[in-house]
Amino acid sequence: MTEKEKSLLAGCIAGDKAAWDAFVLQYSALVYHTIRKTLALHHAKANHETIEDLYQEFFLAILRDNLKSSTNSEARQGSS
Repeated sequence: MTEKEKSLLAGCIAGDKAAWDAFVLQYSALVYHTIRKTLALHHAKANHETIEDLYQEFFLAILRDNLKSSTNSEARQGSS
């Protein structure tokens, strides 16, 4: 992993909107392509709507996990 990628991920984890926007921009084509290829590999119906739904769910899941991690971290720090 490059220093630029580490910095980008650190910004995303810290809640930096510009870092998040850059992350989505940098990785959106890869995510979309991977979803499409994975569905095709498993002979699943890969219409545009299904791919878009999974694409959006992928990025939402990352945000949810980051929020959950941040909340848990803050709770642990508060109880120390």
